[in-house]
Amino acid sequence: MRSRWYRHVPTRAKPKAWYQGKGGVRLAQDQAQISATYPDLMYHIADEDGQVRLEGTITLLAECGVPKLIPVRVEFPLDYPQREPRAYDAADRFPHEANRHFYPDGRCCLRLPPETRWKAEDSEGLCHFLEEVAVFFDRQLIYDAEGKGIWPGEQRSHYTAGYIEYIQELLNGDKHLLDALAPTFANRSGTGRNSPCPCGSGIKYKKCHLHIVEDISQRVGSVELRTIFYKRCSDTTLDKGSSHFLKPEQSL
Repeated sequence: MRSRWYRHVPTRAKPKAWYQGKGGVRLAQDQAQISATYPDLMYHIADEDGQVRLEGTITLLAECGVPKLIPVRVEFPLDYPQREPRAYDAADRFPHEANRHFYPDGRCCLRLPPETRWKAEDSEGLCHFLEEVAVFFDRQLIYDAEGKGIWPGEQRSHYTAGYIEYIQELLNGDKHLLDALAPTFANRSGTGRNSPCPCGSGIKYKKCHLHIVEDISQRVGSVELRTIFYKRCSDTTLDKGSSHFLKPEQSL
């Protein structure tokens, strides 16, 4: 009688972790490349949550030939390789300051997120990522050696200003156009597809700058874009407490 009132609901199988998918091909592929190129980095998989890490050292050679061992920790997101890993100064060797492109927890700020070179389908993506990490730490050593307190390479400004610089470059450096489109980026203009374009051209928005705005929104992310420009429309003060971003030319 009870079976009429209580229906058994089958328990859903727990989804496989990224390193278990497709027979663990991606993990095996990455492991083979890492063991050949960065033999001092070892994989660790936590039993409790399946978190995957690479820990060990990257060896940098100075011009004089003296090797520098840099302790590094690389953490993989749960949806790897769709998103790139995160690299950390594992031994707190360097001050975790914005001018040195570190987040307070020691995470390396390699670049502005929309300028990432990470490609999920790149079979050598992890090695390429670690090459960028090696360049990043090499710059840290140069920063210390020169003693000028100046980052030895191109860089973007702090958080909000760095995004503004990037977007303005996509608009061919046109600051007036950036200001005209700012309310649209912030989703505060009420501009419809058939409305006059905010740039002042007199042309319908859909035939003028709509596609450019959509492209920038796809690159940056609509939520991030609204946050950045809502602040810009409300307050011209830029965030000075977050990390700088590196320009892509700084990477290999």
